[in-house]
Amino acid sequence: MKFSRMTNPILIKFIFHEIVASRSSVEICPSIRQLVNHDFVFSDMNPDTARQLFENGGILLVLDCPKEMEFGIDHYSWQIGPQFHGIKMIPPGLHFCYYSERDLSTKQLANRQGFFIRIRQPDEMFVVVRWSPSDNLFQREYLTPDQYETRRSQRYEFDRLLGQYPLDTYRQWLALSSHLQSEFLEKLLPLNGHICSSNVFDLNSTSQSNDFSVPKNLTEAESRLPKMTIQPEYALRLTELSHQDKTHSASDLTHSKLDRTEQLEQILAERFNSNAYGILCELEFSFVIFFLGQVYEGFEQWKRLINLLCSCQRAFCRWPLIYIEFLQIIYFQLKYFVEDEQLFVDIHQQDNYLYKSLENLFANLSAWNTEEKMDETNFDKLIQRADKMKQFLSETYQWTFEDEPDDEKPVVVE
Repeated sequence: MKFSRMTNPILIKFIFHEIVASRSSVEICPSIRQLVNHDFVFSDMNPDTARQLFENGGILLVLDCPKEMEFGIDHYSWQIGPQFHGIKMIPPGLHFCYYSERDLSTKQLANRQGFFIRIRQPDEMFVVVRWSPSDNLFQREYLTPDQYETRRSQRYEFDRLLGQYPLDTYRQWLALSSHLQSEFLEKLLPLNGHICSSNVFDLNSTSQSNDFSVPKNLTEAESRLPKMTIQPEYALRLTELSHQDKTHSASDLTHSKLDRTEQLEQILAERFNSNAYGILCELEFSFVIFFLGQVYEGFEQWKRLINLLCSCQRAFCRWPLIYIEFLQIIYFQLKYFVEDEQLFVDIHQQDNYLYKSLENLFANLSAWNTEEKMDETNFDKLIQRADKMKQFLSETYQWTFEDEPDDEKPVVVE
């Protein structure tokens, strides 16, 4: 396993020193974000620096890997060799690992699967997974305190069999995962923690008709198809966003279509204990499992969450800082699609849903009533962030935004 670019050796010392000092598995202090801006050649690293990285970094031990499989962590993946036993020097925090088994006869890769790991001082610096041939996935091996210490003491024996975490991509991973938190991920992940790019069906519950006569119509034909049921332990537990309360009056439903603030508040209360950062966590989670895990449902949920947040006429007054960070999250995510604008076009409506959603948000900001209660300092910051976002979209996609969308302007009758 070979890395061509890594971080300045002296720089790495400070990165890991501050991460370890922070004792945080999720939040990374701002100084670290500034420190990882530099590139360097790993071959220049002296033995003392490498030893400190090895001591302070986490280890993912990957056992019994199938031959020639693809394995990745965060922004980097490899085709592994026979000596691969895992990854070392992993910075504390949450990381997404993913893999695809290779068919040795056709050389084709199977559907991608993945899982999250958390590296945290002092007792979660060593994670062990082992390949299960019967389940075709990696199973986590949970260690007792004694087993953990034994494994940790043996880590130098595995040193030559471990690939180095690609620190030159760490800054990009931080940008995509800054709001991922374990307490929220536990509500979103499948029950078994495994993320699969294709549905895993329960074969025991699959049923089909024994009627082999010619069906009379399409409805009858479809009724005879096997009833495919997804195994519950593999099902993503994403927030349901399409539910409508049937007890609402017509006027309430019309208002809810225009302003979805109440729906957002209800979701935060029911799913995230009224913590608005939970919705940002799900936004990043949905993007990561789509972008790195190749899960299409993640992409669909990402679109739905953006539409929800952009359709709230009052939420940004209550949570201006959340919307500042929301725009920053979208900015970092969209940088990966600067040449693929068609990804944002709805096939059925032939409309750019992302443009429409952001246009709605910008229009709501422009129409904000200054008499409503909100910290003016935070509002000014939000307006500045929105202006920067407009500039980025204009330069990247040549999108322009008006204060009032064309379909909302009054019609002049001559």
